[in-house]
Amino acid sequence: MTNQTTGHPLRTKIGLSAAMTTPFIASGEIDWGRYAAHARNLLTRGMQAVTAFGTTGEGISIPVAMRASLYEQMAARGVQPGQLVECVYGLSVSDAAAQAGRAIEAGCAAVLLTPPFYFKDPSEEGVHAWFSRTLEAIGPSARDIILYNIPQLTGVTVGLDSLARLRRTFGAVIGGVKDSGGNWTYTEKLARANADIAVLVGNEGHLAAAVRLGASGAISGLANFAPELVGRLVSGVDDPRIEGLLRAVLARPVVPAIKAYMGATLDPAWREVLPPLQALAPADTAKLVAEIDTAVAGVAA
Repeated sequence: MTNQTTGHPLRTKIGLSAAMTTPFIASGEIDWGRYAAHARNLLTRGMQAVTAFGTTGEGISIPVAMRASLYEQMAARGVQPGQLVECVYGLSVSDAAAQAGRAIEAGCAAVLLTPPFYFKDPSEEGVHAWFSRTLEAIGPSARDIILYNIPQLTGVTVGLDSLARLRRTFGAVIGGVKDSGGNWTYTEKLARANADIAVLVGNEGHLAAAVRLGASGAISGLANFAPELVGRLVSGVDDPRIEGLLRAVLARPVVPAIKAYMGATLDPAWREVLPPLQALAPADTAKLVAEIDTAVAGVAA
């Protein structure tokens, strides 16, 4: 296994981060009290940081103006900026750079930067140019950027050749890649070639094997309710319980499924999602809870 103490600081700074779900009040605004309490709980259960407004957090559905007070709201409730990774979505270079720059100025642990995703099938060269211009627009304060590879949602793959070029041009500004593509061939090549930066695996089924090849950890949606299990995988140890857990969650829309489980086992307020997502029906929620509890109760390897 790759020595986790060498390479970019993000390898250890964000070895394991929960891709936090976002609780909402009836008006659709963020329930900051529940959000911060959830973050504090996760930070006591093995998370080096928590990730705000990623895919699991429905960040693309949350207005930029509502997101803007993240650091002040969380700090007032005991979660410091340096414990937060923020996912940034920006179709234009200037919008993405402005959001990333604000997060960096606030003292975030890192910025998780999605590629542009409106125009379909862009060339690798075009995506490379977008990332390059965005990083240039952030300016000299740019740091700790994690590129987000999730092509099943964005329609864009962060090309490995492009990644290598960006690293040559921007050096330590590129702190890592979050790979949620679920393509083992890509994950394997990414981990082997970039073991000196933070390679954070979003597919928990591939996580332990990727860590043994050089990946540093995960930004995990399942860590919202199974942080210790995901932590075991981040240590490079296989655990067969993850197969049943993934099977239960992936048989349904993932974000509503995670929130349904949290709503059933923690607090009903967690089940609410923003359109276009829809909450799971009560009968399906009960079935999901039974499937997850059975999987997690299994005997670990």
